[in-house]
Amino acid sequence: MRRAPEIKLNDAQRAELVSWSRSQTLPMRQVSRARIVLLAADGQEDIAIAAAVGCARQRCARVRQRFLRDGLEG
Repeated sequence: MRRAPEIKLNDAQRAELVSWSRSQTLPMRQVSRARIVLLAADGQEDIAIAAAVGCARQRCARVRQRFLRDGLEG
């Protein structure tokens, strides 16, 4: 079985993503993406992340790839 690419966050990235994931004013889409990236950085697989966030596994994979390619801007 294929393993998803690993995400490594520096302290500044993690702090920004935690802030976004707790926000009540940002769009829900951005909050959800932040949660997905944080869980991925903690070593969880896309299936487990999808169950925790309440989305499709494919969405988790797309968010992970986008973050690896573009960083926080993605």
